[in-house]
Amino acid sequence: VPVEELIWQDPVPDQEMQSFEKGLSLSLVENRFNDSPSIIKTRIQNDSHQDYTFGEFYHIEIKIDNLWYIFTYSDAVFYKNSRFKDFGSILPAGNEAHQAFSVEALGIVLIPGEYRLVKTFLSTGESFHEISIAAPFWVE
Repeated sequence: VPVEELIWQDPVPDQEMQSFEKGLSLSLVENRFNDSPSIIKTRIQNDSHQDYTFGEFYHIEIKIDNLWYIFTYSDAVFYKNSRFKDFGSILPAGNEAHQAFSVEALGIVLIPGEYRLVKTFLSTGESFHEISIAAPFWVE
């Protein structure tokens, strides 16, 4: 399937996204790949003073003409992995977690280019606000 058919037609609203926000940070074990990676290993850190919930879900964005576009996933991805959600685990204040994100399980092949892996967290505090952070990576 051509990459153009896998991305939303409109750029994402949040063009500026950091790899850290409000004490949460996302880093990748590797951020350069010679070809489409099957697995991307991540480290998430909570240096804030509150707990956050998160899940196995990530999404990928690709930079085209200096704008970020999101990859869409087939519904089959969610049926095959019922844990592929934004919630289900807690990242306590002061702790870190390691996850392996499977590009292969999404059924997509990443062409050479600039990408970012986006992770969303939900505050367990009174405000229950979402925080999304992104880590860049490149496919050669």
